[in-house]
Amino acid sequence: MKEKMLDLMKSEGLKPSQLAELLGIKPAGISHILAERNKPSFDMLQKILRRFPRLNPDWLLLDSDQMYRDNTDGTPRQPAPTAAAGPAITDGLFGAPGSSPTKAPHQEATSAIPENSVPTTAVPFPGARTDVTVRRIVVLYDDMTFESFTPTKR
Repeated sequence: MKEKMLDLMKSEGLKPSQLAELLGIKPAGISHILAERNKPSFDMLQKILRRFPRLNPDWLLLDSDQMYRDNTDGTPRQPAPTAAAGPAITDGLFGAPGSSPTKAPHQEATSAIPENSVPTTAVPFPGARTDVTVRRIVVLYDDMTFESFTPTKR
């Protein structure tokens, strides 16, 4: 696998640290493969094939002679995008890259309670900790918004 990684990096014009960044892994992961201490995990092989879609899986996994898939549409092979130019490698748990909402669902709402209405004395309830102070209170609503209250020190 060391030779495959070296061939891929040479073909794509990448250094080991750049390949690690593109794959979203630590540079030590590439280093260990190049030093033949480790073999790539299934997860890493998937990341390689997703980041380099023209890479022939048979070449990577089964020692086929052809490194890249056939170019059936006649367009020249494009170099791999850099990490800064492209989105994440895979579709995540929450959908495809770039499909995140443009507006964050959590927005801090303005408080309807005047700041000076915070009680001046605290009455502990059963099981309450008295050895610490409250720094912030967050109220979460079912419409995915919240309000945050910070008690004033008196």
